[in-house]
Amino acid sequence: MKNKQKCDKYEAFFVFNDEKAFYEHIENCPDCKAQHEKYLKVSSLVKEVAAEYLKKREKKKSIILKQVACLLVLIAGLSGFTGYKIYDENSFQVSSADESYICAMGLPTDEYGFLEL
Repeated sequence: MKNKQKCDKYEAFFVFNDEKAFYEHIENCPDCKAQHEKYLKVSSLVKEVAAEYLKKREKKKSIILKQVACLLVLIAGLSGFTGYKIYDENSFQVSSADESYICAMGLPTDEYGFLEL
């Protein structure tokens, strides 16, 4: 019985030779042909998985962009209200002494609108 040596020139032909010589070797060498077919199958599987991965990645990206857009709208909407002062009967925010409830009641107030003792 002869020990048949397995061809290990696939990578060398792939890297160092031109495409024509590479495919000629594959047609004449059953070991390299089998290895090439195996790599083609793996390559097609990787392309198939990559397409699904990219779809999921784009979906995640669109969700994140929507969340960021909502946050920006919320911040822009809330920042528009910072210039308004809302007063009610329990409010202690006074912008001048003349607007003070204490001053409106006729009591003596200081420059900040607080009751002067």
